[in-house]
Amino acid sequence: MAKKVVEEKIQITQNTPDIVQSVSVAATLTEIFKYPIPDNSEIILEPTDFIAMYLYGSAAEIAAKSRVVVAVTDPLGRRERVIADAEYQQFKEFQDSLRKYYVGTRVIIPANFLLKVKANTNIATVVASTRHTFSAKLVYETLD
Repeated sequence: MAKKVVEEKIQITQNTPDIVQSVSVAATLTEIFKYPIPDNSEIILEPTDFIAMYLYGSAAEIAAKSRVVVAVTDPLGRRERVIADAEYQQFKEFQDSLRKYYVGTRVIIPANFLLKVKANTNIATVVASTRHTFSAKLVYETLD
């Protein structure tokens, strides 16, 4: 049987299986969460795809001017490509299409690479109430 390649639009969120969220964030640029791209697939971020997030500490949202970096890392963690590097306030819009943070360029993330978000915050921890979404395209082969 011939395998079929499927492309589907997805949202990578805090509820996506395999998301790994860190709970400890220091005053330096530290990983908040990462998403390993599944085997035999790839994620494609198009220029029109967006990134949105609300990052909360135990008592408050992180400061608007906190630095947030979105990056792709190879499976061994040796090389990293930065997709976005901006102040947190630029990532906070989930609905208004004129204010969302758009990727702006095409990014292909191969299987087993990691999509990561890092932040330099004003609080000690980022907790589970944190929300985020990445609009993306998942490309994979079917079994039939």
